[in-house]
Amino acid sequence: MPSEEVELIRRCKGHDETAFSELYQQHIQFAYGTALILVRNPNVAADVCQEAFLKAFKNIKRFRDGESFRAWFYRIVVNEAMRLTRRMKRWPIPTDKIPNSLPSSANNPETAAINKEQCIEIWELVQRLPSKLQVPLVLRYYADLSEDEIAKTLHIPLGTVKSRLNRGREGLRKVFPETMELLGGVHHA
Repeated sequence: MPSEEVELIRRCKGHDETAFSELYQQHIQFAYGTALILVRNPNVAADVCQEAFLKAFKNIKRFRDGESFRAWFYRIVVNEAMRLTRRMKRWPIPTDKIPNSLPSSANNPETAAINKEQCIEIWELVQRLPSKLQVPLVLRYYADLSEDEIAKTLHIPLGTVKSRLNRGREGLRKVFPETMELLGGVHHA
């Protein structure tokens, strides 16, 4: 963990709201994006983020020094997203909110539009997977967590993470063969 983040967390544990605001700014974009992919509704995703940040602030003293803050925090985001999804019906994915996360081989509008369409297709397919396969894929390819961080986030063994990522990719490959090429190049915005 970067030393700046270690210092921010230390300050947060001392109830420094400015430090927590800085942590918020560092993580809100990907927390929101992750929540949006999981809950499929911008308003609910915003609620997930608000609740996740409130819980993180309240429970920051429980965070163990030396651990991955991202893994700890994304666990809260995923739990909140799952809690809200269980209580509400599923909505179609809001395609206008999906980031242009596929790298563009050329800086022209046509290529960017094609990449956006491919990205939308991939995330729509991810939405069809069971959540135990969907969540690791979202954390890996959208939130850019390592397999080890995903294991810590989901409190499952590393082997299970690898297996679920593999099964998720295989599920995507069956319906969209180009997915693996595209996922190999997926980077968060």
